[in-house]
Amino acid sequence: MKPTEVLARERTPEGDELVLSRRDGAYSLSVGGEELMTSRVHGSEEALARLACSAIAEKKTPRVLVGGLGFGYTLRAALDQLPRGAAVTVCEVFASLLSWNRGVLADLAGRPLEDRRVTAVRADVQDPPQRPRQSR
Repeated sequence: MKPTEVLARERTPEGDELVLSRRDGAYSLSVGGEELMTSRVHGSEEALARLACSAIAEKKTPRVLVGGLGFGYTLRAALDQLPRGAAVTVCEVFASLLSWNRGVLADLAGRPLEDRRVTAVRADVQDPPQRPRQSR
């Protein structure tokens, strides 16, 4: 078994540690020692985005709000369903996840933050800013 490599860490506002790690080609994200997600299993995120976006995919300029970036799989699945005129805002509380998705994690979901339809905002989806600060 290959060892787990810790790639990055960040303290949460609650004092827990957010940890990005990699083992045997798979990435995982944990908080306070509990695994939140892994790059090996992400079908539910994609299914949720497909289901939600299928109802508005025929509109010319739909607007979508994605709460949490994670590894970008939900955002990618939404973009794959939406037309060119769509506008997608993704709210992410952790600046590190925005950064990691532009760097080491970018290729996992096909670089969704580089899509011109996306605006990434460092904010909680429960309290998005009125005028989002772009984080491109």
